[in-house]
Amino acid sequence: MRSLGALLLLLSACLVVSAGPVPTLPDNIQVQENFNVSRIYGKWYNLAIGSTCPWLKKIMDRMTVSTLVLGEGATEAEISMTSTRWRKGVCEEMSGAYEKTDTDGKFLYHKSKWNITMESYVVHTNYDEYAIFLTKKFSRRHGPTITAKLYGRKPQLRETLLQDFRVVAQGVGIPEDSIFTMADRVNGLEQATQAGPFMNTMLTKETNLGLGWPLSLVLLFTPLSCSVA
Repeated sequence: MRSLGALLLLLSACLVVSAGPVPTLPDNIQVQENFNVSRIYGKWYNLAIGSTCPWLKKIMDRMTVSTLVLGEGATEAEISMTSTRWRKGVCEEMSGAYEKTDTDGKFLYHKSKWNITMESYVVHTNYDEYAIFLTKKFSRRHGPTITAKLYGRKPQLRETLLQDFRVVAQGVGIPEDSIFTMADRVNGLEQATQAGPFMNTMLTKETNLGLGWPLSLVLLFTPLSCSVA
């Protein structure tokens, strides 16, 4: 099995020759060696993201931890996908399907709203702890972009994995200031909630603003049906 260290060495070499805020998308992204699709099924927490997309960079400081549930699709050629997140104080759930390709670990996803098809790659995973996805997209507005996402089986990951994710993201041309670790904000809020159970339900918008936290993060810990736990 290809080691994460070898992958980081390769991506670091790519980083040396990368230039410009929006790089040319790599054509030969390597997926996880001996990829086992059934082992990727189940629930994942999206803990970090990095992207060359200008729009994503503008909203990254407002993004919170979301979940992704993968499973068997309606046909053998698909993988089912359900994503749940907080958006503007509302629980938003999106369901769809990844289309398998001839390359194990590479999937296609069609976004009907934008009429585009994105290519997603599972570039490294140990299945039981973390997974790193790269997604290539081309839009008329922003041109070619690439997005990296770090998923964990639990809401927290080892700091070394977060550091490795940054190296992977920068290795495909994502600027350092466009890489965002959402787990940092969640951990800080979890510590604050230890002050008492009222923190889960009684924080108002005014109280929240006084503490300097985004409202969406407070809602993340309210006892509603939409939860990342």
